[in-house]
Amino acid sequence: MKHITYNSSFLDLSFEDSKTRLHKLKNILAISMAMLMVFGITNLIFSTVNFTIEYICTILIILFLYGYVSSDTTNIVSAIYLWTITIISSYFAWRSSGLHSASMSTFPSLLVFANILGGRMLVYPLAGYMLLVIYFFAYAESINFINTEDILQTSSYKKATNLTIILIASGIGIDFFSRNIRRIFTIISDNHEKQKKSEKKIEHLLSFDSTTGLPNETACQNDLQELLSNINNKDIVGFITLKFTNFNWIYSSLGQNIANRITYYLADRLNMLNTHNSRLYRSQENEFIYISQATDNEEISEFCHQLIQAIARPFPVESFDIEMSSVIGISKYPVDGESFNTLRKKSHAALTIAEQSETNSYKFYQEEMETSIHHRIKMVQELKQAIYLQEFELYYQAKIDLKDECIIGAEALIRWNKAGKEIINPLDFIPIAEESGLINEIGKWVIEKACEDCQSWHKLGFTDLSIAVNISPIQFQRGNIVNIISRSLVKSGLNSHKLELEVTESLFMDNSDFIKEQIKQISKSGVQVAIDDFGTGYSNLNYLTKFYATTLKIDMSFIKNILETKRQGLLVSAIIEMSKVMGLKSIAEGIENKESYIFLKELGCQYGQGYYWCKPMKNSLFIKQLKSQGISSKTVEEPPLNSDKRK
Repeated sequence: MKHITYNSSFLDLSFEDSKTRLHKLKNILAISMAMLMVFGITNLIFSTVNFTIEYICTILIILFLYGYVSSDTTNIVSAIYLWTITIISSYFAWRSSGLHSASMSTFPSLLVFANILGGRMLVYPLAGYMLLVIYFFAYAESINFINTEDILQTSSYKKATNLTIILIASGIGIDFFSRNIRRIFTIISDNHEKQKKSEKKIEHLLSFDSTTGLPNETACQNDLQELLSNINNKDIVGFITLKFTNFNWIYSSLGQNIANRITYYLADRLNMLNTHNSRLYRSQENEFIYISQATDNEEISEFCHQLIQAIARPFPVESFDIEMSSVIGISKYPVDGESFNTLRKKSHAALTIAEQSETNSYKFYQEEMETSIHHRIKMVQELKQAIYLQEFELYYQAKIDLKDECIIGAEALIRWNKAGKEIINPLDFIPIAEESGLINEIGKWVIEKACEDCQSWHKLGFTDLSIAVNISPIQFQRGNIVNIISRSLVKSGLNSHKLELEVTESLFMDNSDFIKEQIKQISKSGVQVAIDDFGTGYSNLNYLTKFYATTLKIDMSFIKNILETKRQGLLVSAIIEMSKVMGLKSIAEGIENKESYIFLKELGCQYGQGYYWCKPMKNSLFIKQLKSQGISSKTVEEPPLNSDKRK
């Protein structure tokens, strides 16, 4: 059905399509020919003036129009037809009795048909012509140009017949007109119903999530406003934002279809926790919102525990048992705010802090959280500026062969010399760089600079030295780490066997073919792979062979109290023996005294690094140390940083 707008004309509404209009026009033409025949017959019987030729000519014209008319010619045929009838009616009136002629009664009917067939563009010219004819006849009668003495002599039956035919024609025109009006009202009514249904559908789409069928943020905002206007003054309202921390991994690894199904199952499971005091909403792709009315914080805490437990239960999807992890941020009305935007903002601030702490946890909003977030935002901007201004520099800490205490290489440790005034602890900016993605650009510079400096040592004659570089798991996610390493080696001229990448065990926990393939390509090129901080993570031995590890770095937390705690010593001994059996090199971090060094040497540990020999130092001083080979614990270059973990 045609959609009605305020600019639609009467003609647009009267005829739905060209076929309908053509059919109606043909009916009018056929009726007109029939009436003209009746007029012609009455003229022969009753009239003293013979109009037979005129009637025949008019009928022939209309017959021609009937045969000529098509869906493309309805407008021109309508105009010719109406003007023909109007002119012939004027002619008949002129030949008979002017204004008193029955032919003049056809004018109103013709205007009705003109309105039906052509609209205003046809009605106005015809009406103007008819007015001219009427006033012309009036003037002609006033000067006796038209003889009106024969009016009373005209047969009453002829008048009655003519008027009857005209009334029939007028009735047909009015019937056409009224039916069109009724149909127009029907169209308007139907479209109004359709519009109401469309508005309801649009309102539903605007207020509900298409994947889960849950109400969305728009509905949440409206419901919260209504709830807060009617809430008991003694109650509080928890604005709970729930985020699935491993959703993006599932989406990228298992595909959109499975991710959508998991989202649907999650929504169904969470929806079961709805009560008369709480309601669930879908916020974003991996976020949901709960509005929970409670009496105190304990009630909200208990509810959050239930949420985390419900999410943690595995989801059987196809051949997978998917385990979801989550974090929750909570803000409260009226303590933290009294509007949707304020509560949502503070709930997200708490969510951000929860993400930084641990998975499957929740945090209530506290004022210092926003300060922390603002600090992180500011830090990101400063890191971007530091990259542009080249404020980063590398320090090197020697790696020592425990047999003869000779330097066999070094570990590159990044420093941020902010505006040349202060050294920023890597523990303060590396997590933020990883979170913001800036670690990719920073890490690329570190690899390039470390390769360049190591090659400069080789040119000085220290060709056996290797360089170790810490790599963030984030750098593997982009997929270009292999190319970065390859280009850095080519650019610097460094032998690939002299580069060692230190990665933490968290990288291997992903067990992703994507990560595994990158490690495989790196290992094939000759680059060494060391497991950093071994023993502090999952320590799954399967990963050591599957991901081509060549070295185990024993975390400093095991070395620190190795002499005081017997179990600590036994654990380190076991790690060293295991590395021997598996054909891996072992290196101990954080050796700070001679006793620890001797103990590790006796256990069979191959390499070490720590403050017992030297602290991290600039490249120029490290080169001096290489030339002197005078390794001493008295070498001091900078205050110790926690990020070095006193290696």
